[in-house]
Amino acid sequence: MKTNLTFIIVAIYLNFAAVGVAAQKKSGEILHGVVESVGGNKITVNYRRKSRSFTLNNQATINYVGFLKEKKEIKPGCVIRAGVDSNGRCNQLWVTLPIPDENLKPSEKMLTMTPAELYQMADSNGDGELSYVEYATAIYRSPKHGPVGFNKSDKDKSGTLNLKEFSAKLEDIKWWKISRKTPAEWHAEYDADSNGVLNKQEFIAFLGSTAHIDTFLKRADKDRSGDISVVELSGFIDSILR
Repeated sequence: MKTNLTFIIVAIYLNFAAVGVAAQKKSGEILHGVVESVGGNKITVNYRRKSRSFTLNNQATINYVGFLKEKKEIKPGCVIRAGVDSNGRCNQLWVTLPIPDENLKPSEKMLTMTPAELYQMADSNGDGELSYVEYATAIYRSPKHGPVGFNKSDKDKSGTLNLKEFSAKLEDIKWWKISRKTPAEWHAEYDADSNGVLNKQEFIAFLGSTAHIDTFLKRADKDRSGDISVVELSGFIDSILR
């Protein structure tokens, strides 16, 4: 009887494990990074410091972001975001011109600038329009989220952002939004029960997302009390901005 019970438990475990693996394979993944090589429909990208290859479907949708006068082509050095299925095939691809690969942190001066001042600063060629390369170089850099967000913000589909489009886009950028108020003001705004600390749910409301919440909570909650004081929130915000 004991042997049969053990067998049943193992069988159930293996079944759940198989279902989990199957679901993971079915969902596919998003690959993003710098293109290393292109050979026909086969593209190799540097994804998280590893070379990953996929095949571009003949009917795939290709979104070229920031290509103004440049030839629309996929070549080494370009940055891509590819939705790849479990068979290693891509049906939707986002392509941008080369951008800096180091982390982008706003300067002290940028944290106090108005949208118009930031726009003028980022417009490196002074043509009165903000290209994707200018935007990704100076304001927000993310191979995974940057091209999609930029394209959505380009309401008139000019390939660039005007000041109105740029100002609206800033509201989605964490460092910009956080820098508009002091830590004490943010703490007071999200301290719903006015008890002087932010609990986990209030902290999630401040972040606006549950993504990486355990990591962020651990980083912010220095005394491991389970709550976030004004001082702790100030330190957390500082770690994001600087």
